[in-house]
Amino acid sequence: MSVWPNFRRDLRRIREIKGKGTFRTFVEAMLFDSGFQALAAYRMGSSFRKWGWPVLPAVFRRWAIGSCGIDILPQARIGGGCYIAHGLGLVVGGTTVIGEDCTLLQGVTLGEARFSEDACPRIGNRVTIGVNAAVLGGISIGDDAFVGAGAVVLEDVPAASLAVGTPARSRPLTNG
Repeated sequence: MSVWPNFRRDLRRIREIKGKGTFRTFVEAMLFDSGFQALAAYRMGSSFRKWGWPVLPAVFRRWAIGSCGIDILPQARIGGGCYIAHGLGLVVGGTTVIGEDCTLLQGVTLGEARFSEDACPRIGNRVTIGVNAAVLGGISIGDDAFVGAGAVVLEDVPAASLAVGTPARSRPLTNG
């Protein structure tokens, strides 16, 4: 799969969020938005990994860590439209799967619950994960869910739910 469809969707989403034109959004994102830069580096590294180039994914990952303070393993799968806001300290483990149009804030960790296991979370579509939240292990976060700031999520979160606390407990989101 080509890197370009997801990259274009990422750019379209940041353009919608920032409310600026396409060219201005692209220039500002590439020059000043560390979340977008790290996501672009991940997309390039992930593509090179799929093409069988073993060294370049590590180079892109190291660049994102050093330049952006964001660590996304190239084995992770991230859908288009991902938005990383103030991503400093963000970590995405190797077997993590992130759906479409998700938002990740600073300090988020998506990874293994134990070093002896390889299982990382599966994040649905349109999920927002708040500041310093940790989502750990082979769990699922349903579509349209919200993980609150500082939450430690160790169990599945149903779709359209709010997960808060340490350890996190979930409850349905309400429209009012």
